[in-house]
Amino acid sequence: MGEKIKERDYMFDTFRGILMLSIPISHFTKASANWYQALYEPGFAHVSFCGFMYITINVFVMQAFMFLSGYFSKKPDRARETAFRGVLWPYLVFTTITMLFGYGFKVGIGTWFSYLTPPFALWFLFALFLYRFFLRDIVKFRWALPMSIVMMLIVGALPFNDYLALGRVFSYFPFFLIGYYCSKETLDKIRTLKKHPVILVLLAAVLVGASILLVFKGPWLSWFLLKDSASALNMTLWGDALMRLVVFLLACGWITLMVNILPSTKNFLCYVGTNTMPIYIFHLGIRHIIKIQGLYLGVIASLIVAWFSLISLLHRKHGNWAVSTVLTVLSIAGAAVLWNCGILDPLVGLCPKNLAVFYPLVYGSALLTGISLCAPFWVKLYDILTEGFLRIPFSVDWLQNFGKPKEDPENPEGNPENYNKEATK
Repeated sequence: MGEKIKERDYMFDTFRGILMLSIPISHFTKASANWYQALYEPGFAHVSFCGFMYITINVFVMQAFMFLSGYFSKKPDRARETAFRGVLWPYLVFTTITMLFGYGFKVGIGTWFSYLTPPFALWFLFALFLYRFFLRDIVKFRWALPMSIVMMLIVGALPFNDYLALGRVFSYFPFFLIGYYCSKETLDKIRTLKKHPVILVLLAAVLVGASILLVFKGPWLSWFLLKDSASALNMTLWGDALMRLVVFLLACGWITLMVNILPSTKNFLCYVGTNTMPIYIFHLGIRHIIKIQGLYLGVIASLIVAWFSLISLLHRKHGNWAVSTVLTVLSIAGAAVLWNCGILDPLVGLCPKNLAVFYPLVYGSALLTGISLCAPFWVKLYDILTEGFLRIPFSVDWLQNFGKPKEDPENPEGNPENYNKEATK
């Protein structure tokens, strides 16, 4: 009696779903374009549709993720309490796995054996841990937000590299704080722009036009990672600071556009948006395959991922453990044989020259991978790797609910996965 349940705003789930699918698109784009450039056309990685997609995504995708993370971190004490288990522990687990794979397969990924040098995309977890753990102390400083923006603009003058991911930590921190300080009332005011479609159309045109301009006149693609110093990328300090300001404004523009055009009703992207971590972590393996082995083998790896996803979906529908187990074991064996028998060797280091084939393979495999990795098989694998076998409740209830989305009671109240789930009296 007297309880009122907050209505869930699915715009946030949809937003996270779009952002999450954008990340494999970005990674597959860059890795594939590098092969095309090396094999067929110098400069292709930048001045092409691939360059346009890569720049468009990287001027706002991680900034928007940080904004949402900050928006749902309204309780700094709770954020600190859950920072270790929710963020740092997955970082340590997957950094260890990355380093072991790097050594085991003798490839240039994760071969540092230093947890203070985040390998590739795992910097996001490291940075998010720092933000959430120290948020309680930072917000006591009155000028935290303007100082973070100033630091973002001048950080290119400092000799940062991958150590502690400091370049990125300072580059993305303003968006985390903007999200933290952005109240629901403020966001609702921003979302009133949906009543003025002409303004949104003009904003979209400006943002797309800026990406096109950056393809031809902007810095090299590596700059958009915001991790290296200006001198390391042969840029002047003024030029670097100016470009950082441009990216800051573009990211704010894209966030404003997205929160106004995305629906607040439930849709498929909502499911993607509530299962982001398996996608974020596991797509990196296929990205490395594309980078090292070529696009063709990357596409085959994407199909294998999709096959395991299909098995888990069939299991959730029919619940036949015997059939699912046999299919899984045979599929693992078949994939291992396919990968090691030499039949794929002629495809190593290649990608199609015909762009009518190249683009569908790149973006089709990226979307297939992103969508497949939110299937029950990969969600449960992520749970196993992060929680450990001893924490898995091997009970009848668990078996019956295998692969179904669950609410983690240990998630912080301000965590994006749990927003709007509390009852208010």
